[in-house]
Amino acid sequence: MKNPREILFERHRSVEPRLDGVRQNVLASVATASGRESPRNPSSPGVQSSLRDLFLPLRWHLAGLSLAWLVVLLLSMEPSPTEERSLAKQNASPPRQLLTALLENRRQIAELLGSRANTSEAAPEPPAFVPKRRGEIQSTNSMA
Repeated sequence: MKNPREILFERHRSVEPRLDGVRQNVLASVATASGRESPRNPSSPGVQSSLRDLFLPLRWHLAGLSLAWLVVLLLSMEPSPTEERSLAKQNASPPRQLLTALLENRRQIAELLGSRANTSEAAPEPPAFVPKRRGEIQSTNSMA
C-alpha cells in the first residue's frame, strides 16, 4: 500500500518540469536586475542595513540609557575644591568668638529651663499613671 506522500508525488510529477522552468526564469530575472544596478560602494548597503538592523530595535533602550548617564553626569558635577576652601575661609570665625557664642547659647538654654521649672513649682504635676499587673486585673467575664 502506498503512503500519501508517494501518491502526491505521482500526481504532481507531470508538473515538475514546468515548475523548474518558472524557477529558472525567476532566478534569471533576479540576476539581470542585480547586474543592472552598479553600486557605488558595494560594501556600504550591507554594512548600513546590518547596523540599522542592529540599532533600530534598541533605539528606546539606548535613549533611556543615554538619559540615565546624562543624569549621572549632572549629579556628579561638583564645584571645584578651591571654591569650597575659599568659601570656608570667608565664613571662618575666630575660636574666641565661637566659644563666647557657645557660652551665650548655654546661658539662654539654662534660663529657659529655669523659667519652666519655676512655673512647674506653682502647679504640681499629677502622679504618672501606672498600669496594674495582669495578675491584679479582675476579670469582668465570669464563667458559670
